Amino acid sequence: MFSIRTQVIIGVLSSILLASTILGMAYKLMVFNGHTTALLTISAIISSCLALLICSLFLTPLVKRIKVFNRKTKEFANGNYKMEPINFKSPREIKELSHSFNKMAKEITEQMAQIKTEQQEKYELIQNLAHDLKTPLSCIISYSEGLKEGIIAAPKDRDAAYESLIKQSKRLSNMFDELTNVAALELPNKDSIEMIQIDQLLITILSGYEQRMKLDLRNLEVNFCSQLEPFKQYPRPLERILTNLIDNALKFSPTGSPVNLTLSENGERIEISVQDEGIGIQPEHLPRLFERTFRVEHSRNNETGGSGLGLYIANELAKQIGGTINVESTPEVGTKMTVSIPRL
Repeated sequence: MFSIRTQVIIGVLSSILLASTILGMAYKLMVFNGHTTALLTISAIISSCLALLICSLFLTPLVKRIKVFNRKTKEFANGNYKMEPINFKSPREIKELSHSFNKMAKEITEQMAQIKTEQQEKYELIQNLAHDLKTPLSCIISYSEGLKEGIIAAPKDRDAAYESLIKQSKRLSNMFDELTNVAALELPNKDSIEMIQIDQLLITILSGYEQRMKLDLRNLEVNFCSQLEPFKQYPRPLERILTNLIDNALKFSPTGSPVNLTLSENGERIEISVQDEGIGIQPEHLPRLFERTFRVEHSRNNETGGSGLGLYIANELAKQIGGTINVESTPEVGTKMTVSIPRL
């Protein structure tokens, strides 16, 4: 395949050859005499050479720009995503091409960075889960072997071993539940929008905590700032969000302390707050609280069970239905999480 410069030269030489052929035929047909034919031939050759020179002057910067494009494209294809943008002001077609290339390069660079971040997050998540799974599994194995071999023989010790086996099994179950919820995160179907009666939804949610609240000697209070009219939303994601926030409040607050739910309206948005009197969250941890791989304290999850994905799941679900979650927390005083959702 010929280069642009070679093609131009071939075109000019072809025009010279064609002009010379026509003049030669005219001479044979006695249209021109020998002197006139020679003069016209020389003039055609000189004009063509001048045209070739002028074309070369214009083509040289164009060819250089195309070579730059070629080099940059090869660099980009080889994984150099940090190269400088191409900024050519002329000609118009090259300017438009450079703009399109820069836009494409920027989008691909952002996509590659996102993929790299997601891969790193998945790696960290797997590491965290492997660490979390190791403790309960080791505990279950050791107690099971002790019971089987008769090392744990006293009735009191056996009861304690069974209690620990149940506790660690529940921890594993909580971890698998959270992983299942992460895997199931997907955009809700528009057909699943329903008219929600918020008090009925809360009754359904809180009924699942009744026995636990009695055992922990807790009060779960619900406060309505105003009478909320029914509104359209996705009931299933909203239920999962509130369940995760209530679970989080119960996990990180002491037995006997209350948990308060407050419902209010803010324009066209519904706000539901879940407040506890627990250990709170340090200010430096708040910006990363909803990241998938972030742990405030690894020991907290060891004590309460789970993989630390509850808040990540709640935040992702809130974004899917047009909502947000705001966190206010004071260490050793408590935490207030407010989910704000729009009326659809």
